[in-house]
Amino acid sequence: MFKTFMLFGLICVEDPSNQMFGENCFNFWEQPVVHYESLAKCDRAGKAIAIKIRSELNDLNIVLKQGELWCIETTKTKNS
Repeated sequence: MFKTFMLFGLICVEDPSNQMFGENCFNFWEQPVVHYESLAKCDRAGKAIAIKIRSELNDLNIVLKQGELWCIETTKTKNS
């Protein structure tokens, strides 16, 4: 096994129907999960995906309240 990294995130959008918080939050990960071979590659992918998510939400007139993406260390066998 060797170290890899995957993207995991939390995205919160404005949700007026949520009277308590005014937002709705959900987890994010790539489907299928991508195992990046280095932290730098994962960081670059995260930045590109963040731009894409912001753009898509903007196109849908959905207000992004908070967004965080992290590179989480994983392990992968050579056969996976």
